Amino acid sequence: MPEPTPPLPVVIDTDPGVDDAIALLLALGSSALRVAGVTTVAGNAGIEQVTANATAVLDLAGAPADLPVAMGAAGPLAGGPRVPDEPVHGPGALGGVVLPPGTRLVAGTPATGGHGPDGRADGTAAVDLIARVARTHPGELVLLALGPLTNVARLLERDPEAAGMLAGVVHMGGAAFAPGNVTPAAEFNTYCDPEATRVVLTSGLPVRLVPLDVTRRHGVRECRVHDATAVVALLDPERFCWRRHPVDVECVGELTRGALVTDVYGRTGRPATVELALDLDPDPVRHRLLAVLEDAR
Repeated sequence: MPEPTPPLPVVIDTDPGVDDAIALLLALGSSALRVAGVTTVAGNAGIEQVTANATAVLDLAGAPADLPVAMGAAGPLAGGPRVPDEPVHGPGALGGVVLPPGTRLVAGTPATGGHGPDGRADGTAAVDLIARVARTHPGELVLLALGPLTNVARLLERDPEAAGMLAGVVHMGGAAFAPGNVTPAAEFNTYCDPEATRVVLTSGLPVRLVPLDVTRRHGVRECRVHDATAVVALLDPERFCWRRHPVDVECVGELTRGALVTDVYGRTGRPATVELALDLDPDPVRHRLLAVLEDAR
């Protein structure tokens, strides 16, 4: 994946979430990034809640009123129920903080279309938004994926041409060699939709994966900032140690569903298109994270 040339166009696919909110503030406050769209996906809470949270945070941050926002998938790629809300984020998924309701028009809501016959958001609006921005910025757009990869997998399935126009994907997800945080083997975003994660990580798209191996090493205490660490990895990739490996996801295992499988020795013979962040320089990463938290006070 090419190094960013400021201002780098990005679409943020997110499921706010406390750490997603911090990540949005960090991305929107950076002169090195131009946020060209925001899409939502069910994860830390249901799709309606995370979409409401996203618009509220965008308003809080003073994001441009014409910034496109689209509601994405309400459940996993293979269907069935979604993983229950991540309790660590508390009521409303923002740690109990109640923000004024967002005032933005969101594509894909019942009012604007985009729900399937079962009444659930089908993710079409999110896919359409990502595809449109990718065609506007061919070879330049980075998709910053901070939640389950359902929308990204649907983009690959529905519009592979647009997906091929992405400069790459930066995703907070997985646990390469670290323990999981929702099961002993699996990280939350990957566990929410392992089938979608498999589609994306084995697609050949350039992916930079920011797993739990590094998102716990920044030294920020009392606040989980996994997703914000992925934004720092996009802004300051030189602060991270990257290793390129073939990566897959376990989708069946009784004890290991959602586990990331990293082919360190190349035994599968698959191309190594995924760059894994396996270490970081904690001081500058921590300072970057703390700066956005101070600004948000």
